Amino acid sequence: MKLYNFFRVEFVFLLLFFVSCSKDDTPATSPPSTPVVEKITWPLGTPKLKVVGKYLQDPCGNIIKLHGVAMTPSPWFNGGAVGEWRWNNYDVAGCLQYNNAIIDKLSDAKQGWYLNYVRLHIDPYWTNNLGISGIQENDISQFNIERFKDAIDKVIIPLIAHAKTRGMYVILRPPGVCPEQIAVGGAYQDYLKLIWDYISKHPSLKNSDHLMFELANEPIRIKLPDGTYGANTQAHFDQLKLFFQPIVNMIRANGANNILWIPGSGWQSQYKGYAVNPIEGENIGYAVHIYPGYWGKDNNDPTVFRANWNENIKPVADIAPIAITEIDWGPDKYSVWGKGGLTGTAGGWGFGANFKVLTDESANVSWNVLSPENLIDKGSVNGGIAYDNNPQACANAVNIWFKEYAKKLVICK
Repeated sequence: MKLYNFFRVEFVFLLLFFVSCSKDDTPATSPPSTPVVEKITWPLGTPKLKVVGKYLQDPCGNIIKLHGVAMTPSPWFNGGAVGEWRWNNYDVAGCLQYNNAIIDKLSDAKQGWYLNYVRLHIDPYWTNNLGISGIQENDISQFNIERFKDAIDKVIIPLIAHAKTRGMYVILRPPGVCPEQIAVGGAYQDYLKLIWDYISKHPSLKNSDHLMFELANEPIRIKLPDGTYGANTQAHFDQLKLFFQPIVNMIRANGANNILWIPGSGWQSQYKGYAVNPIEGENIGYAVHIYPGYWGKDNNDPTVFRANWNENIKPVADIAPIAITEIDWGPDKYSVWGKGGLTGTAGGWGFGANFKVLTDESANVSWNVLSPENLIDKGSVNGGIAYDNNPQACANAVNIWFKEYAKKLVICK
């Protein structure tokens, strides 16, 4: 009887179960899904980096590749070039306000920007004698050491300090650009020694955790012992070593172990001879510039671009970290230095996408665009993505790629 009752109860239960399930064959409607908001922790910290082999590494051993923008704190480069004079007349407060705001914007994930370094130029606007106009950036005849020191304290150090609060490393470059011809023992080498001797002794700059030095901007040709000038033979690279090695040695003798970025010749496009006769010492990398028309060829062509990279850049990228401290591109109608360069597609026609392929393959390349105007419209703090957000211009691509890099970046806290 007990067994019978058990089966009877079981039967009734199962019957009720199936009847209840058969009342409505329509699947239950799920509540509306909430879009998943992608969260990337940003900005990150700036622990001290070091060169290990061909890589930048943080104290935890993570390989670090930085992505950023070049900035020049002067009225012309802070809006004057695009007709918007945002400050003038050596207005330090106005200068800091604008440049700090740009640093804030370009490191703000909420605004869609994920930069983590600045290439900072000590512009001759701050370091030349007052009242002098009409001279070129490669003319050091009006350099004033006292104005230089004043600018370091009032403009450059505050910008470097602010960058750190926004998780941004800084590569500092000296005032102006190289003259067309330089020589070992010449006036320009002496000028650079003066600059870097002061900086590498300065207590706020020497061994600063997030600060690196780019020793010069765009050497072109160098003098050989026979008195001729040229570039890109081993004899010329040997002279470049004799030009920069004493500056490196002086910085180290001053007790500064900041990472040093060494330029090549040909407007920073030629490096192969450094692989044969490299700059000696610790924490050494090479600072490179690349544009679509470099090496006299159209680098929109992926085969041409790879051949140029392999000949001129890869030899040092195989032995040391690389920082591309100038690059931009865009269709001819836009105000870019790299006119005619297109983003294109990886493996197909286009400069930008194939540049990304080459740097990703190398796995040790940091890089920054030429100016804030390459990213935000007219370099405005309130500007949207530059160049109409055109997918063939650099701003659109950089906005996407730097976010992708940020997702993958792991760095010591």
